[in-house]
Amino acid sequence: MAAGNIGACIACGGKNEPLIDRIWDDRYGSPGIFSVLKCENCGQMVTSPPLSEDDLPGLYSRYYPRGNVDLGAIEREAALVLAPGASEKRYREGTDNQGHYAVLPGQNVLDIGCGSCVSLLEVRNLGGTAFGIEADPNVRAIAEHFGLDVHIGSIHDNPFPGRTFDLIVLNQVIEHVPEPLALLRIVRERLAPGGKVILAFPNTGSLNRKVSRGKWINWHIPYHLHHYNKKSFGLIAAKTGYRVASMRTITPNVWTILQLRAFGDVTAEGQASSAWTGRGPSVPSTSSFAMRWKNRFASRVSGTAGRTMTRLNRLVDRLGLGDSLLVVLHKQD
Repeated sequence: MAAGNIGACIACGGKNEPLIDRIWDDRYGSPGIFSVLKCENCGQMVTSPPLSEDDLPGLYSRYYPRGNVDLGAIEREAALVLAPGASEKRYREGTDNQGHYAVLPGQNVLDIGCGSCVSLLEVRNLGGTAFGIEADPNVRAIAEHFGLDVHIGSIHDNPFPGRTFDLIVLNQVIEHVPEPLALLRIVRERLAPGGKVILAFPNTGSLNRKVSRGKWINWHIPYHLHHYNKKSFGLIAAKTGYRVASMRTITPNVWTILQLRAFGDVTAEGQASSAWTGRGPSVPSTSSFAMRWKNRFASRVSGTAGRTMTRLNRLVDRLGLGDSLLVVLHKQD
């Protein structure tokens, strides 16, 4: 890992102050103790110590669970994008926080951080031409299986030279990037005339973050390197040559379920959580009776909340306090 001090806030140049002193990977168990710093001016946050681009392939290939995937399940999931009522279902479930759903037939789409490649298959099913970039080497086999054009590496490698894109999406990606301003400037140069960038990322201004504090699932240390809010990301967009066309919050229902489970989850540094990996135990037998009961209660609530959860999440989203921001950017004139 690239140790060192964090400088001034990337959004406004303000001073970063400690917010969380000790936090670690409570999902997949990668070792290391980190902290979270917060800008005293705009509220932008950053994970310390930072990671570099060179750290990412090893981290993701070792700890992110993409080594063994069900290719049939990926294909079936992507096919659902064409099912009757698919867009309404995504709205109810809060899964419409993905930029690639805005693709129009015939458009070239670049998905930076395409992950399991479901999004690229969905773009293809919706009539677009899909290109992907992914740091995790495990994704190579998925892309080859489906005949997808995916560059394993970084946009800094200048993949797909000479090609521009009508739509560039970063679905839950910008928070993983060591140098987001540099990335956004490169992305801007790859836009076709009239093109747009759509980003989705966790919102530190969310009600859930404020309630959950250190147990918020979207700290996701150390994979999430920068933590954004509406104000700070607006400043970043302006600094990198964009105007914000729209910005709204969306809370996936599954995030709420996972958050309820996280309240009862106890993991030590270097220990994977069974709530995320199926391995564990994430609640040790040495934990208190109250903590074990709390975990069982959270699981029961998450399984029965259903319609109430949907109504509550959509209300929170309308108030602008949802857990994920969906931002549409255009080049500044």
